Amino acid sequence: MSAVDFLGLAKKAGRLESGEESVGIAARAGKAKVILTASDAGRSTLVRAENAARAAKCPVVPVPATREELGALLGREVVGIAAVTDIGFASAFIDKLSAETEGLEEVRAALDAQNERAMERRRELRRHEQKLKRGKKAK
Repeated sequence: MSAVDFLGLAKKAGRLESGEESVGIAARAGKAKVILTASDAGRSTLVRAENAARAAKCPVVPVPATREELGALLGREVVGIAAVTDIGFASAFIDKLSAETEGLEEVRAALDAQNERAMERRRELRRHEQKLKRGKKAK
């Protein structure tokens, strides 16, 4: 499965927003983990992607697919901008994409670190819930 095909999986899981308005909303809400742009996205789309990324404090990554290819993959006519909203999917996507293209090492390291922190928080929450079930109080 290529990195671009992986986006279809994220879409089916409900972890991907596509289109300028949806991406902007996800970014302002702090849900966007990585913002993706099509290889032939227009200048205004790229500016909006940068603005959304600044709001969400996340990277913008160009995808090696045209707007039509992304649209076909995501069930729309054309898609110039998309945002992955789950850190696990974002990290896995960037891992796959970095194997296919170069120059994503810094983005990959940042997302991997963020993903590791999120997994540790989930593990802590599970431990806490188990302690509550057993009746132990937190100190």
